[in-house]
Amino acid sequence: MVASVSSSSPYPYSTSPSRTRAVAADPADRFEAAVAADAAAAASTAAGSSASARSAVTPESPAVATLRSDGTVAYRIDPSRVHRLAPPTREGVATLAAELSQRLDAAFAKAGLPTTPPVSIAVDDTGLHVSAVDGAGERDDLATVEALLASDVDLRRSIKVAHSITAQAYALEQTKPEDSYRNVGDPRAAIDRFLAMMEAQRSVSMKFVYDGGAVSVTANGTAWPPVSEPSASAEPSAAQAA
Repeated sequence: MVASVSSSSPYPYSTSPSRTRAVAADPADRFEAAVAADAAAAASTAAGSSASARSAVTPESPAVATLRSDGTVAYRIDPSRVHRLAPPTREGVATLAAELSQRLDAAFAKAGLPTTPPVSIAVDDTGLHVSAVDGAGERDDLATVEALLASDVDLRRSIKVAHSITAQAYALEQTKPEDSYRNVGDPRAAIDRFLAMMEAQRSVSMKFVYDGGAVSVTANGTAWPPVSEPSASAEPSAAQAA
């Protein structure tokens, strides 16, 4: 779908007040042309064109915005930039972890990096940070791994999305039901409770541990969700029976 925006729109893209109607024959009607035009706009930013700079897509955005020849702006969503979301539950986190593991497997293989010993991935306002896992062995390529994650826009976005949902799932489990934002009728009150819930969890360090083919989660260094204990009614193993 294409949205045409006139100069009265608050969106900060250049538009023409005299021509606000989209031209059906414009090549930007095709998604591929829109992507190509956006890439050209991004390239021209270096030349100092403020209009082109405003029409360039940012690496973290799924939207492709193109300044059309008639002065309007075309917006399209690039499916390759949209990453799957999951509910903030343990099941949702497990789904995201499995998908993230596949992406990391592919990225490490392409870069020729070993997947063991495992690495720990943290996310904060400054970006992604990679470190060794305590007691699992040292790696001398942590800077290379960190650079790999920083350079891959799609992988970086996947990690950030997964981290946000994981942090929310953990916070929900730590929040009393009466303090939860769920089932709150007033949207503003729900937002206030959500912000308070997440603020209360700022001191918790949520990390992903990637160990070649699997991604697990730690909260302040402890596995989350906790590894389940064997059921008391479970059959004893042969070793235990002996």
